[in-house]
Amino acid sequence: MPFDPKFFQELCVAPAPTGFEAPVQRVLRRRLGDGWAVHADPLGDLWAEAGASGGPQVVVTAHADQIGLIVTYVDEQGFVSFAPIGGVDQQLLPGRDLVIHSAAGPVLGVVGRRPTHFIPKDERGKAPDMHEQFVDIGAPSRQEALRRIAIGDPITFAPRFLELAEDTYATLAGDDRAGVYVAFRALELYKAAPGSASLIAVSTVHEETTFMGAKTQARRLSPEAIIVVDVDFATDYPGMDVKKTGGEVKLGAGPVVARGTGSNAPLFRLASEVAQAEGIALQVRAAPGSMSTDADEFMAAGAATLSLSVPLRYMHSPFEVVRGADIEAAASLVAALARRLGEAIHPGWSVP
Repeated sequence: MPFDPKFFQELCVAPAPTGFEAPVQRVLRRRLGDGWAVHADPLGDLWAEAGASGGPQVVVTAHADQIGLIVTYVDEQGFVSFAPIGGVDQQLLPGRDLVIHSAAGPVLGVVGRRPTHFIPKDERGKAPDMHEQFVDIGAPSRQEALRRIAIGDPITFAPRFLELAEDTYATLAGDDRAGVYVAFRALELYKAAPGSASLIAVSTVHEETTFMGAKTQARRLSPEAIIVVDVDFATDYPGMDVKKTGGEVKLGAGPVVARGTGSNAPLFRLASEVAQAEGIALQVRAAPGSMSTDADEFMAAGAATLSLSVPLRYMHSPFEVVRGADIEAAASLVAALARRLGEAIHPGWSVP
């Protein structure tokens, strides 16, 4: 199946910072429709299943949440203070347009910035600390601002989705809507051509802050194998030193699989074999320590875990760049790997 940019766009522009992931989960519910049994827990995780019941259980998971901000205070002049949700770089904000997602709907705003003319020379080129920055929503007073927004409202970068060139997309929240696309596209592919395993796709929450969704699912699930899909740092642009970033990763060269602490050794080998058999290009990233993804939580639960990633440029910025072919290839790999796992899993199979 070809890459579906419309589905990917719907996922990316759904405003869902950590703690506010419901819009992404609604996109998935609409995508799956009435022909699926869709489940959710009180934390907000969502999952669905395809394939044989009673066979080996394989899980593919990705996190729904994105980085963002949250309203913390409104001053008497109507200017909005905020705090980060996840890893937001304060240098990205001055002069940027943002969206505050209020109960009544989106409220547009800009992050205020003093003109360079009025910034002392020794402060130029430096972003103010996060607590010193503010959003201007055009409100003349605190009272008027609080008619439109509320303390605790989430804030995101403006939801723009650009096709820079054929099959190359720039968007907010590529981390990790690319992974969510992979997980649920793989589920569709597997349903169309199932194997003897049961494949469960999970969209987790709270990855950018506490990994709480993965912690919850690691306790609930008891699969034989878990494939954790996230994004990885592409190195194919100026200023990236592959020796410092831990290896070479390129857009258009296929999905990335971690080798080392991030993946079970037999599962890594099987994924490599499946990719070769399916004609799927695969990049390998050395994993010497913590993955800093949901994979860490799932590995701690004792399941054989594979860390699979989509190459991505400019992580945690307003425009992250990905290639559709890499995303679709990752989904095809997951579906094919699930079919092979149904045949390969046996007692002791995951022991190196």
